[in-house]
Amino acid sequence: MCNLLLYFYVMIPHFILPSNLQLKAHTIYSSPGELCINTCAYQKYSVCPICKKKSIRIHSRYFRTLLDLPISGHITKVKLRARKYFCDNIACPRKIFTERFHCEIKPYYRRLMRSNDLLFKMALELGGNKGASISGYVGLPVSPSTILRVIKRVNIQPNSLTSGVIGVDDWAFKKGRTYGTVIVDLKRKEVIDLLPDRESGTLAEWLKKHPEIKTVSRDRYGPYALGIKAGAPQANQVADRFHLLLNLGEATKRIFQSKGKELREIFKLYNDPKSERSTSAETEQPAKRVLEIVEPNISTANISVARKYLFDKVKELHGNGITLRQIARITKLARGTVRRYVLMDSLTKRQSRSSTNLDAFINFLLMEENRGKTYRELHETIVQMGFNGKYTQFCHKMNEVYQMQPFTRTKTVTPIVAKTWSPARLSLMLYMELEQIKGNDDKEFLKLLFDKFPQIKQLEQQVKGFKRLFQSKQDGLLKNWIDEAIKSECGLKNFAKNLIKDYQAVNNAVITSISNGQVEGQVNRIKNIKRKMYGKAGFELLIKMVLAKSA
Repeated sequence: MCNLLLYFYVMIPHFILPSNLQLKAHTIYSSPGELCINTCAYQKYSVCPICKKKSIRIHSRYFRTLLDLPISGHITKVKLRARKYFCDNIACPRKIFTERFHCEIKPYYRRLMRSNDLLFKMALELGGNKGASISGYVGLPVSPSTILRVIKRVNIQPNSLTSGVIGVDDWAFKKGRTYGTVIVDLKRKEVIDLLPDRESGTLAEWLKKHPEIKTVSRDRYGPYALGIKAGAPQANQVADRFHLLLNLGEATKRIFQSKGKELREIFKLYNDPKSERSTSAETEQPAKRVLEIVEPNISTANISVARKYLFDKVKELHGNGITLRQIARITKLARGTVRRYVLMDSLTKRQSRSSTNLDAFINFLLMEENRGKTYRELHETIVQMGFNGKYTQFCHKMNEVYQMQPFTRTKTVTPIVAKTWSPARLSLMLYMELEQIKGNDDKEFLKLLFDKFPQIKQLEQQVKGFKRLFQSKQDGLLKNWIDEAIKSECGLKNFAKNLIKDYQAVNNAVITSISNGQVEGQVNRIKNIKRKMYGKAGFELLIKMVLAKSA
């Protein structure tokens, strides 16, 4: 029986060990979850690592344990009986050296190179912690720090030559604080290099080393334009179309924000068309006011005591004949604030961006049937009815309401919530064609808005005209659009003037098909790699992971 087992041990398949290594396997035995292969080297000589001379004189033998690829889910260890050699070169300072192999086995390594390559591929896909977890399942158990060291040992150099068409964009080390720069070859669709910052000088120095670059796509970040001009003056700059449309959307949003008074009038007219014809509808038909607030002081509950005191003080001083400048010195208010208080009959609450439409639901919330309900239940109910605020805003407001006693609880019908549109939503609707707008309310409101304010209709035409520039790809259309935008009264004059400052790059974006979309995708991939590294993705490690996967 023992002879049969020994014979089985000797007949080891040749494919278990690397074919390019001069190793001979003697025995193989197993323990739970582990296979061990005893081997020895049969090289005729070895080369001294210092003087590179061959040596055949053996000094002694020693054992090395190397981790190999798993076999049937078992951890595989190769126990190698290696040799030490004398160096017969008298001039060499090394007298004794360990046996060297030309491949697969490196000095001081505890793994064969093929298992190390597998760990490297796992590290690129999974990162440190996840890679270490999966390595235990595949039969190559290592720690997260070992996974990171495997990546750091690999020498990865950025491409020395490019296709001549590159894209540049920034990526965040820490969002809002520190940023780097990614450079992408737009034709090969791969990352060329990462830069540690987004300064113009750093980009210029990199571009000077690549004179073959003829076209650079970028966003509208100013230092990038200066860096490209200094480092590659021969290159054509192309502004990113996405960022141009984004800038136009922001300009359109600011226009709507500046027309708050006009929008409120349109909202009122849209929700109550009869209000335009009725001058005293509130007094003539009080029964139809289903959104009436019983307690008027509730609408001004956010006026602070200090603000109310200063308002009364300004009124008192002005009534005594004190000048506005002297009142500003006494109350320590700005003269503009003092002037506004003097012109106001009464102090009203400030219009905040975070204000909600809770006033429309006050009577409904104070009904007897809602008296025993919790805040959470009441909030869920009015959200379904159209409340546009958060739960915390609802709680603060209701606390103020309940502190104002007594209440006159009246039974009212379910409140009808007025429909409104935010400036961001309105700016987005101007981009869309009529058939792309799905809601009937949106279409009707836009029609009413265009009828009452022809400037908004003109703004829509300018926005859609700018969008069509990128579809036509004709030279000269951008100049015509800028001239029209400057002459018009739609509010895009400043946006058009800013385009003139970067006219050549914007015009190239109009007439060419080059886009920074590939760069944005690479930035997103960098974000995913950083997340996988759980905060350990320093710049040196990150650049290796990004370049390795691009290559």
